[in-house]
Amino acid sequence: MSTLFITLLFGFVFVIFCALLGSQKIKMRKNQIALDEENKKIEALLNKQNNSNDYNDFTDGHLYQ
Repeated sequence: MSTLFITLLFGFVFVIFCALLGSQKIKMRKNQIALDEENKKIEALLNKQNNSNDYNDFTDGHLYQ
């Protein structure tokens, strides 16, 4: 009877451990998706900045004369 109890106890602990591990993996996947979306936004902003016109001197050089 005690071996059955120990086996059931180990099985129960294993199932709980797997459930906790699975929930952490789901959280990590959600975070990774959010980070990927944020990365795409940042890359789009950087590409927009790089593709914009070069610096235009709005002072017509009067500060350097």
